[in-house]
Amino acid sequence: MTQSLPDYEQIADMLIAAKSTFHPAEVHGLLCGHIIGTSGQADKSLQKLILGKNKNPEYHAELQQLYEISYHLMSEFSFEFTLLLPDDDSKINLRTEALGLWCQGFLTGLQQTNIPVQNREESDVTETINDFIEIAQVNYDDIADDDEDETAYFELVEYVRLGVLLIFNDLETGRPEKMSGENNQLH
Repeated sequence: MTQSLPDYEQIADMLIAAKSTFHPAEVHGLLCGHIIGTSGQADKSLQKLILGKNKNPEYHAELQQLYEISYHLMSEFSFEFTLLLPDDDSKINLRTEALGLWCQGFLTGLQQTNIPVQNREESDVTETINDFIEIAQVNYDDIADDDEDETAYFELVEYVRLGVLLIFNDLETGRPEKMSGENNQLH
């Protein structure tokens, strides 16, 4: 049985309680970018970046769970992999902003692992990363709450979700050997 990601609100509440300045979607994007850039080999700098000096073991455990489930779903090329975003009942502006923050976090995660985000050779991965850069810069204030924008939002979410799996698979197959699961601990 495949585990699913923790609830968006659960992660949001944890970040607020931890006094983190990060948005839940941004955190998930950051973790996913880091997973892809390191083949799942984590280091404690991520938790320190996200939680600051907060040492609460519950917060660290929640981040670890989010990291491990994301790693598992991506490494299995699972179509159950999803982005941690507000639910569909939220206003479209909030969901679109969260998608942009998810992409920003993802790109930051890649950059922190020395995966070049810009000035890459042309490929499907490069095109996808360039699209993520554009999505990260979207002006969510101009989004109308209508069927057309709802459809566009869902298409973008699906594009990003599949793009992440494409990037993971492409970079993973280009590595000499896959990291073992025991290396995917954040702490």
